[in-house]
Parts: sequence; structure tokens; C-alpha cells
Amino acid sequence: MKKNLSIRYFALVGPSRGTRTDRYETEAETARQLLHEIQANRKIPLSTHIVKAAINNEFVEWDAPIRDGDQITLLPPFSGG
Repeated sequence: MKKNLSIRYFALVGPSRGTRTDRYETEAETARQLLHEIQANRKIPLSTHIVKAAINNEFVEWDAPIRDGDQITLLPPFSGG
């Protein structure tokens, strides 16, 4: 079943995409499947080894289920002072 999501990008990913948020439609069942789909479709060089995911503002493991209407946040490593 298709899900409509809101995806937020942080650090270098947002500027490279030209946006910090996207509306996205997917049939992915987990955060991991979603990331792999985004990697293939959007050419975003992120992996589960360096990126953290949050669903509705809560950090999750990559096998966490996603549901229609969820807000997914992808957080690559970043530094600041």
C-alpha cells in the first residue's frame, strides 16, 4: 500500500537536494527500505552506517515500520561549534 510521507533532510543533504523537505510517496515498509529507495531514486549518497533516522521526531532503528502520514528525518553526521 502506498504511503505519503514528509521527508526532512539535514546537514549537507538539504542543500544538495535544493530543499530541506520533500513530500514523498512510497511502498517501503521500513525506514531502511525507504532509505534504499531514496538512494536509488534521488542519488543521495547516504548509508545506514552513517545516517540516523527519526520517525515523527523520535530516533528509530532502521527496521522500524513507517506508516502513511509519517514525518521521516534523515540526519547525516555533521559538526558545529
